[in-house]
Amino acid sequence: MRVRTIITAAAVPAAAGVLLASGGAASAAAATPATLMASYGRPAVAVGSVELGSPLQYEKFVALQGFGRYHGAVDYTNWTYAEPGTGVYAPAATPQQLVFALGSSQYAHTLNNDSLKLVALSPDRLAFTGSGEYGQPGSTATWTIKGQVNDGKVRFVITYNGSLEPGYTVTATGTIASDGSAQGTATTSDNQALTWQMPAKAWFSVLHYIAPIKSDSIQPWKHGGNATFRYVIPASSPDLAGTKVTMIVHDGGPGHARDTLKFGANGGPASLYPILAGNITVW
Repeated sequence: MRVRTIITAAAVPAAAGVLLASGGAASAAAATPATLMASYGRPAVAVGSVELGSPLQYEKFVALQGFGRYHGAVDYTNWTYAEPGTGVYAPAATPQQLVFALGSSQYAHTLNNDSLKLVALSPDRLAFTGSGEYGQPGSTATWTIKGQVNDGKVRFVITYNGSLEPGYTVTATGTIASDGSAQGTATTSDNQALTWQMPAKAWFSVLHYIAPIKSDSIQPWKHGGNATFRYVIPASSPDLAGTKVTMIVHDGGPGHARDTLKFGANGGPASLYPILAGNITVW
């Protein structure tokens, strides 16, 4: 079981809003912000919570310089990289069957993969929109979908917009199984109670991990707003376990327009990834 501690406003402003994993550092987990502050004084801090593009990722971090052996943690997800067993899911990039049932009657729908648009909201929460059709391919009974997936829980609303009852909606909630299938319940806009299901591999488990920061170097914003820190991808992500990651961030001021973030692996060059939303603060 991972041991986590939250650095509260006494040490890191609540705006950071980031869970820190102790990574086995028992002394850090047991210490309070007050005792840490008394021992080390106010640290230099870099915090971030950002959606990244190309590919779609989400990075949440707190880096602390001046807390002795404890340097903070990162919470990271790559929403396009498959990694079984993480419990964090994204919709598959292929057409998927979505079947509603009212009693013994079933109504087959198809979610079109080429219409899917994804927005990462946190390391374990993803928003999605798309479109589909009811009945045979090419049907004019079309609909749109808007929803969110949070770990293994999913909710969405379908709104019909074609030849079949435009404006009619179906609001659904459910859970995703380890094989990528999903099922749940739904309510229509005229208060009919339905069940729904999607087949195996309709959803896939994506790369997600929490890792302690091993070392860092932070220049507060008034001296440049730069931070470099290093961590190792943990064994919970077997495909990439042991990879040594160097992360370089820059705080360019309020908002994310002038912030930057780079990753490098195993001593190689760091690549710049566009920040789509969120903020990085170094002070």
